[in-house]
Amino acid sequence: MRRTLVFSFWFYSLTVCGLSTGPWIVPKLTHDKQNESLSKGSSVTFTCAIGDPSPEWQFLWYRVVPFRDDLPADSHWSGRSTYSLELLSDSSRGAGGSYSLNLTGPEHRGFYVCRAKKEEPVYYTHHSNPLILWFSDPDSTGHLSVNPNRSALFMSESLSLSCAGNGTDWTLRRITDCMEISQCPFTRGASSWENGTCHIKAVSHYDGGIYWCQSESGELSKGHYIEVHHHDAKAYVIFVTDTRPTIYDNRFQFEKGDSVNLRCVVDSYLVGWRFLLYRVVPFRDGLPEAPHRSGAARQSLELLPGSSTHAEGTLTLNPAAPEHSGLYVCRAERGEPAYYTYSSPMLIWIKDSSPQAFLSIQPSRTHYFENEPVSFCCEVQTNVTGWILRKYLNKGRGSMAFPLIQDSMTFPLEKESSGQKAVYNIVSLNTSDNGDYWCQSESGELSNIVSIRVEKKPLAYLYGPPEGWLTAGDSVSLRCSLGQYTSTSDPRWRILWYKIVLYREELPTFTDKESSSKYSLELLPDSSGDGGSYTLNSVGPEHSGVYVCRGEREQPVDHTEYSTPKLLWVIDPSPKAALTINSNRTQYFQSESLSLSCVAQDNASGWSLRRFTFYYPSSLSGCPFNNTVTRDQSTCNISSLDVADSGVYWCQSESGQYSNAVKITVNHNPRPTLDVSPTWPAKGDTVILKCDASGSSSGWRFHFYRVIVPIEEVLPSEDTNFYSHELKLSENSTELLSDSSREAGGSYTLSTVGPEHTGFYVCRAQRPNSFSYTPYSNLRHLWVKDPSPPASLSIYPRTSPFFEEFESVSLTCEVKGNSSGWTLRRFTNHNKASHCAFKHEAVTWDERPCNLMLTFVDSGLYWCQSESGEYSNAVNISVHGQPTPRLQVTPNNWGTEGSSLTLTCEVRGSTTGWSFLWYKVVSPKKGFPVEFDSVTRFSYSLELVADTSMGAGGSYPLTPASPEHSGVYVCRGQRGDPAYYSQYSPHQLVWVTGPSPSSWLRVSPNRTDFLQSQSLSLSCKGLGNLAEWTVRRYTSGELSDCPFNSRSGTWAESTCNISSLDTYDSGVYWCQSTSGELSNAVNITVHEKEDFKSRLEVSPNHWVTEGSAVTLSCSVGAPFPGVRFHWYKAVPVSEGLPLVSNRGRFREAKYSVELLSDSSRGAGGSYTLSSSAPEHSGLYVCRAEIEELAAYAEYSHPVLLTVTGPSHSVWLDVIPSRSQHFVSEPLTLACKAQDAATVWSVRRFTLSKELSDCPFDKKSQMLDPSTCNISSLTLSASGVYWCQSESGKRSNAVNITVHSGNVILESPVHPLKEGEKLTLRCLGRKSVKSNLSATFYKDGLHVANQTSGTIMLPNISKKDEGSYVCEIEEKIRSPGSWVSVRVAPGNSHKDNMRLKTNLIDNFGTFVAMRQEMGSLDGGCTTSCTQARRRQCAS
Repeated sequence: MRRTLVFSFWFYSLTVCGLSTGPWIVPKLTHDKQNESLSKGSSVTFTCAIGDPSPEWQFLWYRVVPFRDDLPADSHWSGRSTYSLELLSDSSRGAGGSYSLNLTGPEHRGFYVCRAKKEEPVYYTHHSNPLILWFSDPDSTGHLSVNPNRSALFMSESLSLSCAGNGTDWTLRRITDCMEISQCPFTRGASSWENGTCHIKAVSHYDGGIYWCQSESGELSKGHYIEVHHHDAKAYVIFVTDTRPTIYDNRFQFEKGDSVNLRCVVDSYLVGWRFLLYRVVPFRDGLPEAPHRSGAARQSLELLPGSSTHAEGTLTLNPAAPEHSGLYVCRAERGEPAYYTYSSPMLIWIKDSSPQAFLSIQPSRTHYFENEPVSFCCEVQTNVTGWILRKYLNKGRGSMAFPLIQDSMTFPLEKESSGQKAVYNIVSLNTSDNGDYWCQSESGELSNIVSIRVEKKPLAYLYGPPEGWLTAGDSVSLRCSLGQYTSTSDPRWRILWYKIVLYREELPTFTDKESSSKYSLELLPDSSGDGGSYTLNSVGPEHSGVYVCRGEREQPVDHTEYSTPKLLWVIDPSPKAALTINSNRTQYFQSESLSLSCVAQDNASGWSLRRFTFYYPSSLSGCPFNNTVTRDQSTCNISSLDVADSGVYWCQSESGQYSNAVKITVNHNPRPTLDVSPTWPAKGDTVILKCDASGSSSGWRFHFYRVIVPIEEVLPSEDTNFYSHELKLSENSTELLSDSSREAGGSYTLSTVGPEHTGFYVCRAQRPNSFSYTPYSNLRHLWVKDPSPPASLSIYPRTSPFFEEFESVSLTCEVKGNSSGWTLRRFTNHNKASHCAFKHEAVTWDERPCNLMLTFVDSGLYWCQSESGEYSNAVNISVHGQPTPRLQVTPNNWGTEGSSLTLTCEVRGSTTGWSFLWYKVVSPKKGFPVEFDSVTRFSYSLELVADTSMGAGGSYPLTPASPEHSGVYVCRGQRGDPAYYSQYSPHQLVWVTGPSPSSWLRVSPNRTDFLQSQSLSLSCKGLGNLAEWTVRRYTSGELSDCPFNSRSGTWAESTCNISSLDTYDSGVYWCQSTSGELSNAVNITVHEKEDFKSRLEVSPNHWVTEGSAVTLSCSVGAPFPGVRFHWYKAVPVSEGLPLVSNRGRFREAKYSVELLSDSSRGAGGSYTLSSSAPEHSGLYVCRAEIEELAAYAEYSHPVLLTVTGPSHSVWLDVIPSRSQHFVSEPLTLACKAQDAATVWSVRRFTLSKELSDCPFDKKSQMLDPSTCNISSLTLSASGVYWCQSESGKRSNAVNITVHSGNVILESPVHPLKEGEKLTLRCLGRKSVKSNLSATFYKDGLHVANQTSGTIMLPNISKKDEGSYVCEIEEKIRSPGSWVSVRVAPGNSHKDNMRLKTNLIDNFGTFVAMRQEMGSLDGGCTTSCTQARRRQCAS
């Protein structure tokens, strides 16, 4: 029976072969016998699908044939010049989208493609993917033999294919996956044809395809498909030893007696590999030659004893001996005949205490720099001859570069009394000389091994001189770096410092690499800066100049190149000469001229102009600097400046004196910007052209031009960088406007414009003292509306100037007069211009219009233009992306049987100009395009609803709604003729509930609200064969079946298990049968854990007086059902109590929580203290619980509550007595009590939310039972401190701020009384001057300036209360410090209110800090003063 081989390949194959499809509609070609073998007489039916059910499409069918000139140019398939597409003679019978083919003869073999078209105007889709049909003749005498006889080959394997049969005129032919039909020898790769056999030396991916033999009379043998794997297997040798080897840079050395396992591995996913292990030996006849030969000597491979029996590729050397030293190679092979690959050689070395020869190196070390010489000396102790120097370079297993074996020429031997000696010299080392070296005789004896490492010589880099000028007395540090080489890492290196001076014979010479100027180097005093830095403590004008450094090594003697020079300049108030500039400015543009003159202030002579330029590399030179510079006595003239002339210029005398210095900056000429207003004037209007250069029109002369050649001739070519704006303009392509030259202002007025002014304009600028111009500006069009243009451009369909991507338009130029040679031209927004063309010729409008399928790059200006320069009207086309409609369900997605639901579809918020199609998502269905969601891995089809025309206007009613309407819907918009389609809308679920369904969905646990990471099971229950049911869901517009993802979903026995829910699992779930029946639907909501967090607030205030009512409120972020709350107090970490930890600003904070005895009375979320007392003071924590979800929320952040009484029996002293402190300062806190018998602890609550007792950490300790000392403050110590007894009594609290800046404000720790004196002092670190001149502010308003840094306010009152800040000269401010003032004793009610306010204010800064950290909700309270609120808000 005749068999047919059917092979289809998709876009992936085309991509490999270098083909692409572009943005057009691409049909999908399939056939109905995809997985079947066909025989002669069978029928194959092709289907061409484009995903659009419109009946207006007609389908065309083609066969791929060798290129033919008689076929239309647009039939050249995918731009491949070697093939054409031949329209099948009976193509019309497949116009409906299906084409049947009876397999009767060889003419049916080959590739087929299809495409679709619409009429009026004609629009074609892209060609489809190709399908191949191929079959042999059953009665053929031809026979194809393949060696190796397998279908899968690796890249680079060899392949032989032999043809035999009656007669001798047989040839080998093939059709490759890249659609190339050819005969051996093939044009790609290295192949040959000899005696009926085709030899392919090394296959590549281009050789994949079908091969067959064909006789001259047309007989065909059976076909053989060859698949070429792109994976190229590599083998490696690795070593395993029971004792620890000495490993140096991936080279392995072992001790004598070690046990060493050699193992061969291959990085291939294929199995069935066999391994052979070899040792590399000198070349011998009869042994296979080593494939890794490099250098003069040939080598052989000697199979290791027993290796052939070790299929696992492992061999043991036990005990290892010196004779085992050498290079080892393994071979991995598989298949029959074998495909094999060799590993790179790996070196193994067994140390020998008495080698046959000894290799030494001079100079004797292991590290060298490039260009150093070395000598290898091999001293031979025996009479063995033929010694060579061998080198092994290993760049690491697994890298792209593998070990190399290189040999020197045979050593010239010199007789000595003790034996023989050979020397090999390398005159100049480079990094390729890295490796292991040894001597080896022709019979295989080895010397010891020597390893060397060659590196590039370090470069010196000089850092440190500031860019600006220094003043006398400043301190400056220069730093010189040698990269990794420092006096610490390599003590042999030291740094030398030099100043470049005028040339003197007795000093070392320095030649500037850039200017070739010759100078001398003066070694700085005390120059040996071993640490890499050199400090000038008090600089003066004599230190001005250019400096360099370099590194020097004593053993062995060596030095680096000099660093790039750096300029240091110190301002001289009385320079010996003055440098003057003719234009009296320092900013210039390219091509301007400049004159600089040296004017001596005394009788000093020999003044000359010098400069130091910034462009890398920096350069020091004297006038004249180059051939554009001339010198006239003491004046230097630069005729045409360049950006490389930017730098510092000064005058210098022969004796080394300096003038002032001037920094000159030369900028690139800017590209002007042209603006035309208005762009679309009416005839007779006034138009202004405005040219602007470098953000300003000052100092420029402007010229305005009109472009007089076709616009595409002046724009950058297609191969120009997309970002290039350089226009190809010249005097021949532009016309200078009359009276065009304009000075400052840069505007040009066209008073009364007419059609003759229509066109494109540019401008450019010129400096008054320069002969060169800036580049041309951007190109701007000016289009004068002509009521009677000589031609009219029309667009069909004309919807608006706004079109959608991939929409088809037809542009036609209607000529009104007798003029000829009209073409359609355009100027796109991407700065490209072109004309509409067919067969690469301009359109003549008598033939046909210009048809475009629009893309983004087609946005721009379109017009018709005659060869004589006349213009039509212009149209601005703007192309938008293919729109995605919005589908909505009203009144909602859930309805009951008999209710009314409506689907509405809009495109860009409107239904105007669109008609709509309505689809329902169904299981993959024959005859319908299959969609695939790459995210959910869900396949489905879109079935056009039967009465879709009901919703053509944008609304589709489901009235009355029934359960059959349940499902997922999409819509799509269309407009125009031929129809243009929008994208499909996102999915929308519609669910209509009716009587109890025959099957239902059971949810376990039986609830609809879940938290992240909880588990869920969904089971289908009811009638029918449950194997035909699945759980389906709709989540965030995505439809999917269980299992929903590989991480958490499993499906077994009609049950879907989700082991770990996430928020994206929220959605509607139901059961659905293969026939489309539905169960009930369940809406599952998965809440974020972030929503289930306890949040604690206190009302009315965190600080209250005794007897006040306080309410603590606890909540969670989402309205969970059945929430109850638990209440705790935070205490220092205690054994037996729950431990809470959270990440604070500086470190992780830990504390314990103790459940309140009456916690249950706050279960509803509010815990009220109706009459608070001092013992209620403390840190409170709450926690939410949802019993239904069996879940606890995290503990809330702690909230501080302080209840104050009339007075404290204990107070906290702070030493030093201030609230602000520098980092690293010491601090002492002491509890002073009236009751000496009570034991008091110092407790704190920090910004890191850490609650703890002293000692807080390793830097703190208790000096006595009531005194805490912190030896060195850190930022994490900022917070509130107080004293607390075991019974819960508390002292006053103090806010401590630790600052890492340079300035703090010294202010009172405790509140002051009215009438007392307030002293504020601005304190600086030791690095800041002690006598600070400071400015003081209160509540952001200026108070006073004090040169002493201290301000004193005698007899203060309540109005002096507020937030104070100080600022020093460098605009460095201290943190804010709140000063509280208590009123004098009086009205008890007022006293209590004042006390309450003072306590609040005393902790205001801390509250503000806590608020900033997000740990306190409530912010500033109504009790705050106005100034306090401002501080909180800041």
